[in-house]
Amino acid sequence: MTTNPEPAASPVGSVDKALVLLEILASAGPEGMTLRDIAAASDFNKASVHRLLRALMHRGFADQSPGDQHYRLGTAVLELGHSFGGGENLPVLFAPALAAISHSSQELVHLGRLDGPHVLYLDKVEPERTLRVWSSIGKRAPAARTAMGRALLAADGVRGPALEAYARATESSAAQPGAVITLDELADVVEGTAERGWSMEIEENEAGIACVGVALARPGGRSVSVSVTGPIERMDDRRRAEIGALLREELSHLAPAGFEVAATA
Repeated sequence: MTTNPEPAASPVGSVDKALVLLEILASAGPEGMTLRDIAAASDFNKASVHRLLRALMHRGFADQSPGDQHYRLGTAVLELGHSFGGGENLPVLFAPALAAISHSSQELVHLGRLDGPHVLYLDKVEPERTLRVWSSIGKRAPAARTAMGRALLAADGVRGPALEAYARATESSAAQPGAVITLDELADVVEGTAERGWSMEIEENEAGIACVGVALARPGGRSVSVSVTGPIERMDDRRRAEIGALLREELSHLAPAGFEVAATA
């Protein structure tokens, strides 16, 4: 009978500790953890954990919310996995679909994915007619008050207490003004989105602007979402329903291989 030998000590202890912290942050999910909890989970000295977290933050592998001071995984971790998974370029893959939807709707179209409790804007296609909005590629907005984020939460099955971190991220600040969404409100919004198959947001992220979004899921990969944004005067109830149907129809034909429009509840 053979037994596996005990793993040898890491040749570089500080690197090993940093990797342990990354594993802890990954298990914490979008809610993140306090410095004290991370130190307890790792059994490392609190001061040492703080130095390592600062180093990880310097390279984008960790992030700290100014609101609750929790530490979370940074986007650099996601980008590593993104590159390793074949170097896919989502903006390039979705370019034909975004262009077609913008042409059909004559509105601004966005592509995004979740980044912790926020939505990360990956790409956008401008309509021929100009529209002044806040969005910028690479920027983030609280998922709970954006059409793209709501579509993603519904498609990914985020429900109940798991929505709390997303609701909390809407607490207004000078850097991210907008509506504050309670947990109960978000739960209702996500359920409605799942039933309709498309999400909506009306002046909750930016005054005078309304959005409709649809999520696309893929086996073994992260979901993405596409939204159409327009001024409130053009985005009444009927128009939003038309845009929702348009998004589902266009994306069912034009989405890259491996992506499927999220099913309705």
